[in-house]
Order: sequence, then C-alpha cells, then structure tokens
Amino acid sequence: MPAPAMTAQQIREAESVAMRAVPEHVLMARAADAVAAESEAILASRVGRIARARVVVLAGSGNNGGDALLAGARLHYRGAEVTAVMVGPGAHEHALGECEAAGTAVVRADVDAGRAAEAVARADLVIDGIVGVGARPGLRSPAAELVAAIPDGTAVLAVDVPSGLDVDSGAVEGAHVSADVTVTFTAPKPCLVKQPAAASAGRVVVADVGVPRRGT
Repeated sequence: MPAPAMTAQQIREAESVAMRAVPEHVLMARAADAVAAESEAILASRVGRIARARVVVLAGSGNNGGDALLAGARLHYRGAEVTAVMVGPGAHEHALGECEAAGTAVVRADVDAGRAAEAVARADLVIDGIVGVGARPGLRSPAAELVAAIPDGTAVLAVDVPSGLDVDSGAVEGAHVSADVTVTFTAPKPCLVKQPAAASAGRVVVADVGVPRRGT
C-alpha cells in the first residue's frame, strides 16, 4: 500500500526529529545517493550510457539544491559530464564544495545566463533542485527562463518535488518544472498525488533516507 502523503509542515517536523539522531549531512548524502541512482537508470535507458552523458543540475540555494549538487558530484565521478547551474542568490556551501572537488563545471545563471541556457539546451538529463517544500508556488527569474529553455524530449528528474508547484495542494500556479521522474523523500507530498499538479511529477519514486514517517 502506498505511503500516505505528508505536508510540508509534517515533513519539516519529521526531519527535525530525525536530525536529533542523524546529522543533516548524512540525510543529504542519502538523498543524493537516491537521486544519483535514479539518474543513472534514466541515462542508461535514454542515452545508453553514463560516461560522457551531459547532465545539468539546476541548483537553488537551499537543501534541495544541496541534494542535487551532491548527486551531480556523484554522477561526475561516474563519468558523466556535469554542469551545475546556480540559480539562487547563494549555494549550499558543502555540496558546492563537493561539486568543485569532483571537477564539475559550475555556472552562475545571474552572471553568465547565456552559458547556463546553452548547457540546458544540450543536456541529456536535467536535475531540478531549484526549490523544495518550503517554497512559494511559481518560479521567478532566472529559474523560470532556464526551465522554459529545457528542450522537449530532454529527461527531467525533480528532487523531492517539481520546483514551482504548490506543495500542499494540487493547484498549479505560475511557472514550474514538469518532470519525467520525481525522487521524493520519506513520503509523497500532496502535490505529487493530487491533480492537476501530479501530472507534472511524472513517475514518483519514494526514497527512505531515515526520516520517520507520520505515525511511525
């Protein structure tokens, strides 16, 4: 039986409990492992290989961006050509450091919008780590423009939820990511099971990262 959905507030409360016993960086590493594994499966299916496959990580400044960046570093170590596009005012420092240590190309969208858009246009896979469960619906610049630049047919994997959706409802308001696969953590979020938002989630994979589900 599918796990029941958890709201953004319920997830935050569950994560707070989990982090009393498990450090945040461990939870992020588990999330990144799940995203990287699903990314490898997508590339194997769509491209036929991981080596030299072009992967673009769209990373915001929060923890979702950190999860995506860590996954990008893992894929780069496994032979993919990864470009991390920073779409927020900052970045998750530890995760960005891992990307840089791995040799991943890093582009700031607010500094070099042309290079960021070119990377998106050439990607075999785009990993959406722009915003997470705490964000308001709709995407703003430069994220909205980069998402709009993703070519039809390019595989898109969303981290936790497709960025721009209203997490706690099935409503769709403004620019948002339409994913082929969403790797969500602990439990589905309402936007992943309620229409019309669920149509933008694609196939939903629920990854257990060690955060207790509601009622467990």
